[in-house]
Amino acid sequence: MEQRIDAVFSKWQKGICPGGQVVVRKAGKLIYGKNFGYANLEHEIPIKDETVFHVASMSKQITVMCVLLLQEEGQLHIDDDVRSYIPEYIHFDDPVTIRNMINNVSGIRDQWELLALSGVRIVDTITQRDALSIISKQEHVNFEPQSEFLYSNSNFTLLAEIVERISGQTLNEFAQERIFKPLGMRLTFFKDQYWKITKDNASSYDDDGTGEFVNSVLNYGTYGATSLHTTAKDFLKWMEQYNNPTICHVDTVKLMWETPTLKNGMKSSYAGGLFVGEYKGYEYIEHGGADASYRSAMLRFPDKDVDIVILSNTENLLMRKAAFELADIVLGLEEHYPKVEPNEAYRGEFSLEEVEGYYVASWEVFMTFELSLNNQMLHLKTSYGHVPLTHISGNHFTVDSLNIDFFLGEQSYIRVKDKLVLLKKVKPFKPMDSSPFLGKYESKELDTYYEIIEKEGILHIAHSRNEEKILYQIDENRYVTDVAFSTLLEFIEEQGRITGVILTGNRAKNIVLMK
Repeated sequence: MEQRIDAVFSKWQKGICPGGQVVVRKAGKLIYGKNFGYANLEHEIPIKDETVFHVASMSKQITVMCVLLLQEEGQLHIDDDVRSYIPEYIHFDDPVTIRNMINNVSGIRDQWELLALSGVRIVDTITQRDALSIISKQEHVNFEPQSEFLYSNSNFTLLAEIVERISGQTLNEFAQERIFKPLGMRLTFFKDQYWKITKDNASSYDDDGTGEFVNSVLNYGTYGATSLHTTAKDFLKWMEQYNNPTICHVDTVKLMWETPTLKNGMKSSYAGGLFVGEYKGYEYIEHGGADASYRSAMLRFPDKDVDIVILSNTENLLMRKAAFELADIVLGLEEHYPKVEPNEAYRGEFSLEEVEGYYVASWEVFMTFELSLNNQMLHLKTSYGHVPLTHISGNHFTVDSLNIDFFLGEQSYIRVKDKLVLLKKVKPFKPMDSSPFLGKYESKELDTYYEIIEKEGILHIAHSRNEEKILYQIDENRYVTDVAFSTLLEFIEEQGRITGVILTGNRAKNIVLMK
């Protein structure tokens, strides 16, 4: 078993490279625990048991527990309207409850997409005030609360504010007193101020697509949705609460596992800061995390009393996939991720020139990809430049270090979680007359403006803090750009005149900017 688990993390065993911590516990006994790679590449400091990782969205379950501990004391009720506690941050009309936010069915737009669209870069210093400020500007939600599930970090930033408002403590102080210290989690805390020095902290490193690592900056001072710092073994102490709660009532843990019924009668898969599901007949709870190049995953099978925690300071492994691969090994199950045949997507001849271009994919999230041809080799455009694609066979190309597989041809696909997702090739928008579209478009909700400009007959969208980006046409009045995240754009036409645009991201939808 040990060698099979080691093999899952082979990428973290190649010289001076980032890596992570991996622990597996079964029936209360640690059956696997290893550290791979380096916490700091510049000084060649290896990862050890005491190395502390930023675990991103794995923070959410701790924030939820803080809220539920206050409910145990009768200081709030999760079916209360959020306005009862933090009215100054809520300026949309829809009534949203604390439970809606815990379950990610509130419809509140996501803070990261809003900040990015407003011009904030992920490498900027981002504080709790920044997040709350952009949330408080929202006059609309993505959808009627509890009509859909849509992941939104804003929910948990607001939950953190509720904890602080009621308890009179910071979220970190409350969590230290009520969770971390009672459980002996001495290396765990919320980093709520970006300037704090963290002892034994793992630095974040991004693979540039060529196998070289670069610094991936994270200056967060926002918390609740993120910013929990911990170790894999410390986090196991928290996960024991799902088996044998000591800091709360048993009913509180059950409440964390409850998933809501949506207004259409369907059950959501998101409970209290946790995803709940079934895998090969076994119930599980899980959550991952991704900020900068930090990656994390926790997975528990209650019926088998199996816990898995993986923390990393790089993004070159798919963490959820790795966690389920470990589950297969530990539980003696068959492989979870079957191989896709290289030429399954398309059979036939094609030229590299034909597949060069800009592509859109719509799956659980909206994605864009730009492929270019240089010296008869296809390249993928990334934040760090153009990365060469490796030709596997037939129409199958890969960027292994980024875990991306393309199947290119008359119809092109990308492999996402071992599903083939159709890629649509789109072209730059070249209107016969660009003048109706040109101009300045402003949004109160983003507190910023964009400009539509023309260059060599092609329409671009421009922002003072972002590069000018080409508008690619999907259909008659839908365009795509990667001005922040991958974003859809539609023009608003009234009485034969262009009066505004609507921007829609994956987690922040229908944001109107008026001309």
